Amino acid sequence: MKNLILAAAVTTLALCSTAYANDHHNRCGNVPIADWMSEADLRIKVSAMGIDVRDVEIDDGCYEVKGRNRDGRSLEIGFHPQTGEQVWIDSDN
Repeated sequence: MKNLILAAAVTTLALCSTAYANDHHNRCGNVPIADWMSEADLRIKVSAMGIDVRDVEIDDGCYEVKGRNRDGRSLEIGFHPQTGEQVWIDSDN
């Protein structure tokens, strides 16, 4: 019985960890497209951060910018579509 409870706890923890790892892409909410900042304004904002913008996509309600920083590292950065606030970042370290 203890082994069954332990196995269930470990499984639950593993599922929660996986969900949390992917959760950062869902921080933008559900902003109507009419309220989004323009892609041109976002590109200006991101370029001012020192990012060479390669591509801008929409992913899970966020703007997703793919580019390179000043050190040449690849980055994927999520921005809130209305405020332009950075909500997540992935890099190749």
